[in-house]
Amino acid sequence: MRWSSFPAYLLLMVAFTGAILPLIWLLLASLDPAATQATRPPTNPSLDNFLKAFSPRSLRWMGNSLIIAGITAVLSLAVCTFAAYPFSRESFPGKNSILYGFLALRVIPPTTFMLPIYILFAKLKLINTHLSVILILTTLNLPFALLLMKGFYDTVPKDFEEAAWVDGCGKLRAIFSILLPQCGPGIAVVLFMTFMNAWNEFMIPLILLRRIELMPLSVGIFTAYGEYGAVDYGFLSALSLIYALPPVLMYILIRRYLVKGMAGYVR
Repeated sequence: MRWSSFPAYLLLMVAFTGAILPLIWLLLASLDPAATQATRPPTNPSLDNFLKAFSPRSLRWMGNSLIIAGITAVLSLAVCTFAAYPFSRESFPGKNSILYGFLALRVIPPTTFMLPIYILFAKLKLINTHLSVILILTTLNLPFALLLMKGFYDTVPKDFEEAAWVDGCGKLRAIFSILLPQCGPGIAVVLFMTFMNAWNEFMIPLILLRRIELMPLSVGIFTAYGEYGAVDYGFLSALSLIYALPPVLMYILIRRYLVKGMAGYVR
């Protein structure tokens, strides 16, 4: 190792340590039936906290999270698949202004518009429905997904589509037959990013879902904090590790496509 690279390696080690320490604390606490705020190896390791975490209510919260995040990711991908096409392939007045204006809306904090959204959904009787959360999260994810998908479309030469048009292939068919197969890794990136954004969301479902059986796991963990008058650190740690499991499994399954997609986007 060159001495000139030492500061970079040191910074990476500090960042890695800062990221791994909370996970170590969660693991130790989840195996300790008498876990407290103090981090210590459990004297009598037990899986009791995980058995408590796999309760019917927690599994229902997990199912709600999967429904909300899964539908949000698929719906965001479906919309941006078609919305990104004209921004990548067509030329029209104000294209860049529209695109970056759309992206600028994402900079506005969601708390800014939650009051009028809540009033609107209350009049539409959508409060305490997963549909309300899915609609907002899809809208919030679209600018980011649109920019990503446009970038992946830009990497595909237009000659491929023009050759298909000569053979009588329409634009819609060209998208599905030519463009999307070439953007497979990009689709994986968009799906993963939008899924993660929806999976990690806390504030919006907390506001719109007041019935405990409809809550996702992100809100469920919060409601279980001090539920019985005292904080059960072991139970909450086990529940937090379970909450992290689906995104980790998703990453493991599609990591090859994610690497290809990000490499292609950067190029």
